[in-house]
Amino acid sequence: MESLRPLPCKQQGAVLVVGLIILVVMSIIGISTIGTTVMQEKMSGNVRDRQMAFHAAESALREGEAFIETVVSTSAFDGTDGLYGTSDTEPDPYATWDSSNSKAYQGNLDGVATAPRYRIRMIGEFGESSGALNIGRYGELRAEAPATGFYITARGTGASDNSQVVIRSYYGRKISQ
Repeated sequence: MESLRPLPCKQQGAVLVVGLIILVVMSIIGISTIGTTVMQEKMSGNVRDRQMAFHAAESALREGEAFIETVVSTSAFDGTDGLYGTSDTEPDPYATWDSSNSKAYQGNLDGVATAPRYRIRMIGEFGESSGALNIGRYGELRAEAPATGFYITARGTGASDNSQVVIRSYYGRKISQ
């Protein structure tokens, strides 16, 4: 007696088609994930570069404040070497910064493309005889003796010169004329 066996069915290849579709979908997800990761790396690099530029500018600003503390007379503020008097025209803060119109930061900052620079402009004398200086509610209390006001503009760059930060600070101190 012969045993009856079922005839083999023709396979349609559905598993192969489904497998290929899943492989394509997973490839698309992987490629988009790589693109997102690359974009996030660029963004974090730019944030780091900007932070470096800000810290460089902040260092130059603090050096400018320290410079003001060493000034004995305001006669040095004559429009040269980054020191500007009340009647001098200060260059645009986003224009060229060089040795003729600014002072270089004397410290050492690793990772920045260009050494930060700063400019100091004398605003004028404020205090008992001339009234209070009111910059954003600062100066509401009068000084015991007249003080000379300055603003310091500093520029710093990050790891490349494409990233730059310009900041400004007001500073005052009693200086003999």
